[in-house]
Amino acid sequence: MKAIHLLIAMCFFALFASCEKKPIDENIEGMWKLEQFTTLDDGIVHRDCQRIFYSIQLQIVQIAEKQCTHKYGTFVGHFYLNEDHSQATMKDFRFRESTGDSGEDVPVERLLPFGINSLETTFDVLKADGKHLVLQSDYAKLEFISF
Repeated sequence: MKAIHLLIAMCFFALFASCEKKPIDENIEGMWKLEQFTTLDDGIVHRDCQRIFYSIQLQIVQIAEKQCTHKYGTFVGHFYLNEDHSQATMKDFRFRESTGDSGEDVPVERLLPFGINSLETTFDVLKADGKHLVLQSDYAKLEFISF
């Protein structure tokens, strides 16, 4: 009887242990606070809202303004890393709704306060050490700290 209980317990733990999804890159995935972004054409450093966050997990990115008065919004998109993790692509942004997205595409103008000027943006990963993340596109250099 003890052997059956032990076997059931082992199966139970094995089942739940196998459901955990490992990060693709622990130095890039996580919750990031956007400290600032610099537009490359004019060199202007943007710090308009100190409560902009990027949440990156597996192949999903959520960008949001939290507790600021600008009301930029919250958006969900796809996040992809290239093979050697030297480039990241964000695309397919949609308005956040409940636990998913609304299915409605976000106009590019709504992404500008987040340092993104295109519906599909590829960034070079300049730094990713788990504490700091620096991404640069052809439009802006984004500087994050881990949150």
